[in-house]
Amino acid sequence: MIKDVTEDEGNHGNDDTRCFILSTLASQGRSKVQCVLCEDQLPVFDRYPLVDGTFFLSPRQHAKSCIEVKVEGRTQFLTVVCMGCLEGVNGRAIICRFCGQKWDGSSLVLGTMYSYDIFAAMPCCTERIKCNSCFKPVLHPAQRLNFFSDYSHMVPCPHCRTLDTHFVKPLGFCYTRQLTRSMQMWP
Repeated sequence: MIKDVTEDEGNHGNDDTRCFILSTLASQGRSKVQCVLCEDQLPVFDRYPLVDGTFFLSPRQHAKSCIEVKVEGRTQFLTVVCMGCLEGVNGRAIICRFCGQKWDGSSLVLGTMYSYDIFAAMPCCTERIKCNSCFKPVLHPAQRLNFFSDYSHMVPCPHCRTLDTHFVKPLGFCYTRQLTRSMQMWP
């Protein structure tokens, strides 16, 4: 008997992740999720890829559509970004308000879930690594943490000692939409 390729999960994720997402959405009565950036509705499938985008967990509720979950005793928010916003296509690119660098999520695996905030994991400038309380850098600008997930953890500020998820900033504070030439009203 030939196995259908669509039934094979391959290396896109594991069954625990799939069950976690599907049971969380079922408990909320949802079969669709909303992109945190463009607010498009995305159907959720029961096999990988689960969504035409990617899920991630964040300690911050970036939008009302993010679903509160408990993971290892910590409150997290299940969040989704659609493929168009991940790749910044069709006017969906976002750029840092401080340094102007385009955020690029095209290297992320589609249809699965990351256990950390994907926006916090890639700080592009000093503003992104500042304390949420005293606004001084929590890290030296050239310093990077060992793992992407470390950017979503509570860390103490070396200046004011405030314990917070300093690298997880509100999306509207850090990013703005990049207007493409065809969308601009002025030459």
